[in-house]
Amino acid sequence: MLKISVVAPVYNQPSGTLVELVQRLSVSISTITGDFEIILVDDGSINDAWSTIGNLAQTHPNVRGFHLARNFGQHVAITAGLDHANGDWVVVMDADLQDRPEVIPDLYAKAQQGYDVVFVERSERTQSFVYRMTAAAFYLILNALSGEEYNRLQGNFSIVSAKAVQAFRLLREPGRFYGGMLRWVGFRHGSITSPHAGADQSSYSLSRRIGFAIGLIVNFSTRLLYISIVFGLVMAAVSFLIGCHIIIEKILYPDLPPQGWTSVITAIFFTAGVTNVAIGLTGIYIGQILQQTRGRPLYVIAGTAGLPEPPENS
Repeated sequence: MLKISVVAPVYNQPSGTLVELVQRLSVSISTITGDFEIILVDDGSINDAWSTIGNLAQTHPNVRGFHLARNFGQHVAITAGLDHANGDWVVVMDADLQDRPEVIPDLYAKAQQGYDVVFVERSERTQSFVYRMTAAAFYLILNALSGEEYNRLQGNFSIVSAKAVQAFRLLREPGRFYGGMLRWVGFRHGSITSPHAGADQSSYSLSRRIGFAIGLIVNFSTRLLYISIVFGLVMAAVSFLIGCHIIIEKILYPDLPPQGWTSVITAIFFTAGVTNVAIGLTGIYIGQILQQTRGRPLYVIAGTAGLPEPPENS
């Protein structure tokens, strides 16, 4: 029988939201198959989310829970869920009910048209104008730097075949980006359009969003290094031309008094600033290499629910 797994990272979701999520998922997936599992990954919540997941696992045999030892981040939590999903198809979605469980049959139907990965494009979002413009600018920069075409209307809500999940599991780098990593592994991608439920609220603060954006660009693009090289070459060429101009001017006008100290000092500070930025970018990439070579697990599981034995950390 066809088996479907659902992976939902949980971070401080209220008890009522999780109960409703399981109920609506059970009804929606039952229209496709009777064999399914709902994997709720508690990403270090500080409320009663884990105890709620434990209760749900006791009352619903289809619910499995994983409690991460701390907050490792949403995309790491998704990875933990995918590492333990056993379905022929795996649905990844948020646990706050903004991704509507009723859309899953449409996702599965689209996947049956020959797609291994199908994402939901959100047709209606209630974000502010400033947030939408900021997101559009970020994805424009990300696409330019990575050479890919990431769609800002697509979140994590998707359905993935077992073979695509298996390929995803092979990628163990610390910098996690679910959508970008799925695009890298390949397979045939498709999408459907669905309205977004509720108001868009994120647990990410502005500083965390900026940090995630920088990490995303660094982890999925090396073009920043090439841009710094090109910029350095341009600065060197301009400096050479200015130097030639000064020499020629001195030859033609030997009695011209010295001038331009302000521009010289400005050029020195500008050059030093650009040099420090380039060194900083290089340092960030070296830092990513260090994180990779340490060989630390992506996450640590502190507890499980609905499982006969605790799985190994990964």
